[in-house]
Amino acid sequence: MSAHASPEPSFRDSVDIMFNRAVALLDLPPGLAEKIRVCNATYTVRFGVRLRGEIKTFTGYRAVHSEHMEPVKGGIRYALGVNQDEVEALAALMTYKCALVDAPYGGSKGGLRIDPLAYEEHELEQITRRFAYELIKRDLIHPSQNVPAPDMGTGEREMAWIADQYQRMNTTDINARACVTGKPVNSGGIEGRTEATGRGVQYALQEFFRHPEDIAAAGLSGTLDSKAIIVQGLGNVGYHAAKFLSEEDGARITAVIERDGAVSNPVGLDIEALKTWIAETGGVKDFPGASYTPDGIFSIGSGLRYFDPGRTRRCDPP
Repeated sequence: MSAHASPEPSFRDSVDIMFNRAVALLDLPPGLAEKIRVCNATYTVRFGVRLRGEIKTFTGYRAVHSEHMEPVKGGIRYALGVNQDEVEALAALMTYKCALVDAPYGGSKGGLRIDPLAYEEHELEQITRRFAYELIKRDLIHPSQNVPAPDMGTGEREMAWIADQYQRMNTTDINARACVTGKPVNSGGIEGRTEATGRGVQYALQEFFRHPEDIAAAGLSGTLDSKAIIVQGLGNVGYHAAKFLSEEDGARITAVIERDGAVSNPVGLDIEALKTWIAETGGVKDFPGASYTPDGIFSIGSGLRYFDPGRTRRCDPP
């Protein structure tokens, strides 16, 4: 970056830029656009949990962007990069997404600054229940007011812990289990929830390829069959999207970027095998039948592509 280049906007700034472009096309009363844009409230909690002979302090967030409809809805993520800017941006996106598809929810989002891989399961349960306690007692988890869901670093296991914690604190609430979505089926969850978001990625791409004008505008042609697709992160969403696109639509998953680097194969990666490899080894390094680059730089076709595993966009090669 040159000395005169503008600093890259933050995630929250990027969301606001998109929002401002959209509302510029609308005829809103004075002040309404700003009221919609801002996050209504963000709660920051710092709490201690006794682990491994000492008290460890954790920082968590729950942002409520809009309560024009309740309950507000949005996931809880576990990652070391979680911060207020991120959860407020994601809460805003939840509001806009729900409004666009006419889902009757306001937008919210939560996060805990933690590396979930650094703790044993029983430790994660202690931490999750303590975090949930702090949010529940402030009605930031509540069936009719604020309903979390799984996100990056969390899944049905964490949702079951949160639901149980809410039920312990609200023993007479007949709707207690509705305080979170994404629970295991045997704890009040629903079939199909686990793969739903990845399936949504597949459906969105299928719909895109049904519109010739959009295909042409993107410089593409044909159908999903044999298309080369790069997936950033093989978690719940990335795995199911890659699985369905390759198995049902004939797409080639030519690269996967994970926390320890990227693997690529222009013919296509075996997603099931890669998923098993990550579960057994903790990363994509040394996955058989693929090229590995620790810094995320690899060549696909005739062009060089650089992906930073910690970011969500394509960058120019450094």
